[in-house]
Amino acid sequence: MKKLFKLSIIAAAVAVTFSSCYKDKQPIINDTIDYFPIGTPQNALDTLILQLRKTYGVTVVYKFDPRVIDPTTFYVPALYKKVLPYTRNVVQHMWLEPIAKFAPLFGKNELPIEYLTIGTGIHFNSINSGLAAGAGLNGQYYRLGMGAVDSYDFDLAWIRDHICTVYHEHAHQLDHKYGRPKGYDQVSQGTYYNLEFQSHTDAQARKDGFFTAYGGYLPEEDFATTVETMIRYPKTIVLQQASQNPKLLKKYKMVYDFYTSKGIDLHAMEVKLDSVINTLQP
Repeated sequence: MKKLFKLSIIAAAVAVTFSSCYKDKQPIINDTIDYFPIGTPQNALDTLILQLRKTYGVTVVYKFDPRVIDPTTFYVPALYKKVLPYTRNVVQHMWLEPIAKFAPLFGKNELPIEYLTIGTGIHFNSINSGLAAGAGLNGQYYRLGMGAVDSYDFDLAWIRDHICTVYHEHAHQLDHKYGRPKGYDQVSQGTYYNLEFQSHTDAQARKDGFFTAYGGYLPEEDFATTVETMIRYPKTIVLQQASQNPKLLKKYKMVYDFYTSKGIDLHAMEVKLDSVINTLQP
């Protein structure tokens, strides 16, 4: 028994010795994702992404592997020739710069740390699952994912329309982060269209208390389409639409106050975006 005990002591000592030597030789592991390792050649897009990352704290992602989303999600990466001008004009000039300049508190506290550029759409969990709605990817407040990047062209109407979609999808993130304003869901409770929204027009939806037919789908889309509407149209038009139903006017005020409390006046930003769009270059 004593002999066995001594052998155990010796074995333990040897194990500790080898373990110490082994640990001493281990490389220092940094789990922080580095999109631009030292020595990696950078193209024009990589350089722009690094600039945006340093300036605004938002990293545009266009190089994908399973670690970026998850191994069961299928997507179409954006074409380089599309994502470069898209990042410059949509992400930088139409989104990050105006927010940093005119809504700095919102920019500091509410922007995601990643902006995923998707060529067309995303399939979740199965290649047969169908194209996912934007909210499916954007129900996470640290990452904004935008599809249709391969449709980018230097078309000012397309860019102006797309930035409205960016605000719509970002609204889903804020919804996920904070929840909708207290009492919001009860305003139109029992009157949402659900999947029948496809059989309604936007004109009818406004009479029913929603800015768009899609907004009548569910409270989540009601919230996001209200944000989108305020970024899309001048304040006078938004108020005219909201006045068609007391419920719509009430929800509009809730959303406007919600965003104001976060440091951004959506009506003022709409005016700025209408001005910025005319300064873009191909």
